[in-house]
Amino acid sequence: MSSIINSMFSGAADITADQTLAYASASGAAAAAQAYLSATLTATTPEVRRLFAEYSSQAVMGHEAVLGLMIQKGWVNPYDAPSQQLQSIVNQVQQSSATQ
Repeated sequence: MSSIINSMFSGAADITADQTLAYASASGAAAAAQAYLSATLTATTPEVRRLFAEYSSQAVMGHEAVLGLMIQKGWVNPYDAPSQQLQSIVNQVQQSSATQ
């Protein structure tokens, strides 16, 4: 499995495969939570609403776990100003583009 992942991300020098997968996982978990929350709000049957609400809570907890890992690894600093966060991402992209 690691050889497949390494071959997929072999072109990225500064952005590791772990970091890229963490960003993708966080984005996916956020989208799933949003979809389940929307389904919860539109469901009319109490049992279905409860089911979707539980799925939404699980997706939020998954997002929280991935985001906690990203903060722990230093890939994200939630207390930076939004402009600084954006500048950090732009710098990472420019560095990875320059090395390819």
